[in-house]
Amino acid sequence: MGESSKKPKLKRRHHTVPRLLLRRFADGEQIIRVPLNGGQRRSVGIADVTVRRDFYSMLDQDGQLDDTVENLLAELEDKAAKVIRKVVNGAWPLETEDRDVLTEWIAAQHARIPAARAANNEIADHIGKVMIAMGGKPEIRRRLEEISAEPVSDERVEALWEELTDFEGYYAEMPVNDHMAAMGQSIKTAYEVFKARSWGLIRFERRALLIPDHPVTLVREENMPTFLGVGIGNAAAIVIPIDRRVAIMMASPGPEDFFVRTHTKLAKELNQRFAYNARKELFHHPDDDPLHEVELPPVRDREMQMSRPPEGYLMPDGPHDAFKSALGNAPEPPPGAKPPRFEAE
Repeated sequence: MGESSKKPKLKRRHHTVPRLLLRRFADGEQIIRVPLNGGQRRSVGIADVTVRRDFYSMLDQDGQLDDTVENLLAELEDKAAKVIRKVVNGAWPLETEDRDVLTEWIAAQHARIPAARAANNEIADHIGKVMIAMGGKPEIRRRLEEISAEPVSDERVEALWEELTDFEGYYAEMPVNDHMAAMGQSIKTAYEVFKARSWGLIRFERRALLIPDHPVTLVREENMPTFLGVGIGNAAAIVIPIDRRVAIMMASPGPEDFFVRTHTKLAKELNQRFAYNARKELFHHPDDDPLHEVELPPVRDREMQMSRPPEGYLMPDGPHDAFKSALGNAPEPPPGAKPPRFEAE
């Protein structure tokens, strides 16, 4: 038997919302999918929703796909499934070991979502284009001269400047391995934040919850200005549904976990927040109607709002001396936010 036949088969279909969670909102293997683009609501199999091909695959040293991350997520999900079962069956507060498992799993769910990758890509694309805009033609000439054996003509510089400043004509993304590294760091950070908060258990007897394609939902402080972003550090609360009638709320740091008093108004408020946190779709149990009086948002196709587009930084002749001094003191850009690669012709 050849060596290749012993190599485990790659997992190619990756769930961005794990099946263990979707199954809690399903009738067997069927769940109601509600698209935000106005499409028809219908029953679908949980094996076929929130699936992206090779989403958590890295590239190894040989440039081949590696599904180590997907396997690690699957191991964590197996542990979390047992803890979620305990919670749904009445265990609360959790023992320290079980709470740690669930903390890590929720942190991973927060970091693994497509929105996190989209935000990283949008930042990398924006920073890269701003760097081009501010560097101007002198920076393009300098980079071309680094790789050219012959003098660089004005025509070549002008042509590349026109190409690279057509910012709508291309989109720069972070390498997939950089995304995986960023996800790992995000999980570590979220774990520490989530662990420090006090946890409240929300359990409904009759009211039902929905689940969005991005389940970890941040609740903004009431007095926070709308122009400020909300993250896991400054959120008033963090809520995640773990069953069609059970959710966990992470409140401010406190000494003890607690129970949340439930009522109809709370169920409606949670479902509205979950709906607003969806990007493309949400789901619910076939026997439930959690969308009653819930306003559906439009599809969200952007994660970041930049105050100024790259065109606003255009400096064809390059930055002046004072600006160069300021740039010299600027922090390093995040991983993946690199200027375009210049290659010799």
